[in-house]
Amino acid sequence: MTSPGPGGSRTQAGGTVARIRIMGTPKSGTNLAKHLVEAYLGVPVVFDQGFWKHGIFPALMNGRALQYGDLPIIVMSKDPITQLLSWFRFTRHNSILRPAKHFGSFLNQPFEIRQDFTRPQMEYRFRAPADYWNQFYFAMEALRRTGTPVHFVCYEQLVATPALCLSSISRFLDLSTPFEASTDVTIPRHALVSSNDIDRSGDPAANESLFNPSRADLAAALARIGWRNAHRILRDIDDDVLEATGRAGFRITCRQAIGPAAILRSFIGFW
Repeated sequence: MTSPGPGGSRTQAGGTVARIRIMGTPKSGTNLAKHLVEAYLGVPVVFDQGFWKHGIFPALMNGRALQYGDLPIIVMSKDPITQLLSWFRFTRHNSILRPAKHFGSFLNQPFEIRQDFTRPQMEYRFRAPADYWNQFYFAMEALRRTGTPVHFVCYEQLVATPALCLSSISRFLDLSTPFEASTDVTIPRHALVSSNDIDRSGDPAANESLFNPSRADLAAALARIGWRNAHRILRDIDDDVLEATGRAGFRITCRQAIGPAAILRSFIGFW
């Protein structure tokens, strides 16, 4: 892609002008959202031109004017329980996150993330994984409050009801023909390769595992990490940020989703 500047239009390879930006933390569903938006809405998506899709939104300005790239922004998020579990798994695959051996210690140690395409690579450090989650989505909600066109999408809802989410996105974009929520939408059979706008890959599903919808399941994540670890996560997550991502009452949802496996995991120790 080419870009004339922080506030200009974004032109994709082949001359297609991007009409929407998608941002989110790593493993939050940005690649799935991009695939579905382009395939079903026909709207070209940009990730990393001007701003890094995983970065805390920068305070770019022109005089008193806040600059956001002049594109509406879709913000993808997982709930903090499944998201932090996804990050921990991601650390084991030579990823952009600092490696971690045990989930319990992962929750409390500094959280480091590096850009995957800049040379040299820029790195960032946060007090803990929950701190990054809070800061990223707080900044996006603060941007929305300025009047910037920002629309939050929950990953679990995109997986469970993709047509309904696409219909909501189409209304946010004010498309001439809104997407019908009754339309059949197919989630890719294989998990999509993590991607950016700089490093071009071939088949986006090449060498990837089958798509696993349980990665969006809160009860499954609680059973995997145990209630004590979940409590540690929730202790560090801000209620106003949960609400901004569309998860008001999430603490109650967690208590309702606790099963015997989550309780047992808490008794047998951290992992």
